[in-house]
Amino acid sequence: MNTTNTNDGPPASGRFLILMRHAKSDWSDESLADHDRPLNGRGQRDAPRMANWLADIELLPDVIFSSSSVRTRQTVGLMTAQWTSEPEISFSESLYLSSPETIFQTILGNGGDAQRLMVVAHNPGMAHLVSHLSNQGVEMPTAAIAIFQLGDVVWSELDEGTLNLIHYMRPKAL
Repeated sequence: MNTTNTNDGPPASGRFLILMRHAKSDWSDESLADHDRPLNGRGQRDAPRMANWLADIELLPDVIFSSSSVRTRQTVGLMTAQWTSEPEISFSESLYLSSPETIFQTILGNGGDAQRLMVVAHNPGMAHLVSHLSNQGVEMPTAAIAIFQLGDVVWSELDEGTLNLIHYMRPKAL
């Protein structure tokens, strides 16, 4: 999929779903469990760049759901450090290496009043969910972000057919 940036101005009203794969992790310490792997240098550079891109397109999340892994926590921390507003953040074991169904159920059950909900998780679940929701094959390399517009649909009543992919970005395209 090509990098898409279909809206040049401020976003339209309604709700937005921001799906992100964590930034690049470090595999150099083989003694670490997968859950405990930190970001490598590239990941530490890419997360703030993607945060700045979200700020540039005026789509900062007000709520973030993230996997509990070290690399997702670091990704979220590096991103929020770039923003002037602090989103509500929730870390969850259930999002660690989760299936697309688990990610989607987390959104349905916990979105609440969020206008701009972000989920930071892992592949292959994230790539499968983005591909399914957009009805096209979408690769989600590390730190990639896909943004869907929902209109005024509430999270608990979200239907896969009501989502419109409006932005897709990966660090190498910035």
